[in-house]
Order: sequence, then structure tokens, then C-alpha cells
Amino acid sequence: MTMKNFSTGVFAAGLIGIAGILPASAELPSMSEKDWLGYFVGVKNRSFVFGITPDGKATIKVLNDKGEPVSLKLTIQVDFRIEETMPDGKVIGRAMKPESLESAQAATIKPKDVVFKGLVTGDIGFEVFVTEERGGISLGGRLLDPGALKNPTRFCITTKIPNAYPDVKVDEDKKSKKAFEDKIKGDRVQVSRTDGKREKIPMAKPVAGDSPEVTGPGLSGVQIDASSFSGRKIEFSASPNSSIALTNPSKQPLGDGFNLVWKADPAKDPEGKARLQIGVK
Repeated sequence: MTMKNFSTGVFAAGLIGIAGILPASAELPSMSEKDWLGYFVGVKNRSFVFGITPDGKATIKVLNDKGEPVSLKLTIQVDFRIEETMPDGKVIGRAMKPESLESAQAATIKPKDVVFKGLVTGDIGFEVFVTEERGGISLGGRLLDPGALKNPTRFCITTKIPNAYPDVKVDEDKKSKKAFEDKIKGDRVQVSRTDGKREKIPMAKPVAGDSPEVTGPGLSGVQIDASSFSGRKIEFSASPNSSIALTNPSKQPLGDGFNLVWKADPAKDPEGKARLQIGVK
């Protein structure tokens, strides 16, 4: 079997495996093509694969030069959700209800202004926008109906960046740690803040994601440059009237994994035109 056919077979098998565990109640349309079986939206180019399943779950897989995923352990999850801010400042994330999802559009591998709607827990309505543009993915969304909630609510998109070195085991001794840190010293996360400042943060450096040093007043862009992604750089950018926040367990290296939370300002963007752009180069 050639490497090309092997890669296609593994890719298709992965999709079929995921499709086999989808809930039967999912309402979004799905494709029947071999490579996209069980997907509502799919985009693939030489750098990455992006897909949304009928239950509204989205993923990004970075590809190497052979067109294969660098590692399934490095799959980036993308979640669409609603956040409610309680009077005490605590934020509650409300998860999507897959059985509520619907779209007037057919499943596609060429998404252009695709829209799907649904509810989260508490029967709060939302809609999501998906477009392929400039070699990347543009995502957006907005709150449609706050239901019976009286607290501030906001639509958001969370991308979960996994541990960048899932197969690396480092001994606790200082020599082993130093050797590993030297090996990945060029790996970093570059953040561009809404105040115009930029920072390059080494993957091995323990930081608090919500600190002034990292997120500050909010981020307009994030670039991930890690050797484990086979030389690929993963880029996230927020359009005007929106921003990104970086969150992680306090004082842990970004290489251990972190989240990027995109939100639009509902007062400045009532029609939901702001977007999160995602690209891999």
C-alpha cells in the first residue's frame, strides 16, 4: 500500500469512527462522501483539516508535509457555547444541545456563509457562521434568545490547544528538564494585544494566561509555533469589535496546553458580524 493510500485510509477510518459515535438525535445534515462521511462541514488543504460534525463539534487537525495529521493527540477542539455571568462574577458555560441544531443549508466541503442554529442548556438560542476564506476558516456567532435568563450572556468560541508534547516524558531531575527545555527553546506563542503590544512567550515558560503579560486587555491575534506541529504555525485573529482571551491553569507552561476564548462585544456587534479567523501555514 502506498503512503498516499495509507494516509487516505487512515483519514477515512478516523472519520467513520467518529461518525459511528454521533448521537442519533443530531439534526444537522451530513455528507456521505467517503472522506467526509458523517460531517456537516469539512475543509481540507495542504496544511490542515477542519470539520464540524452534525452534533456541532468542530476540530482542527494540523497536517505534515505528507498530508497526514501530525498526531491525533494534537487535535484542536473548537467549541461553540454561551457564557452567563452571575451577579458574583462567576462565569457559567452553557453547553450546546445537539438535538436542537438545524440548518437550511446542505452539508458541504466548500462552506460559504454557512449558518446553523440551536439551543444551549436553559433553552438559550444562538447561531453560528462558518466560511472558508483566504486558505483558512472564518467563524462567528451570536446570541438569538436569552430565554428566561436575566444575567449578562454572551456567545463565545473556545479553541482547546492540547499539550504540545504529549509523547514526551521528562524525568524530574534538573538535568533532564534542562535538556528538554533546550530542545524546545525555539517553540513559542506570540500574542498581539488590543493595546498594540506584542509578546513572545516560550512554550516552556510557566505563565498565567489571564495576566497582564499575556492577555492584558484582550488579544487581537495569537500565533502558535511549536516543533511538534512539523514546522506549521497556527494563527488565530479577532476582527474588530471582538477579542481573544488566553486561559490556562495558573503558572503552568503553555506547552502543557491552554484555551483561547473568542468573544465579540454585543453592544458594538449586535448583528454578529465579528469573526474569529483561523489559519495554518
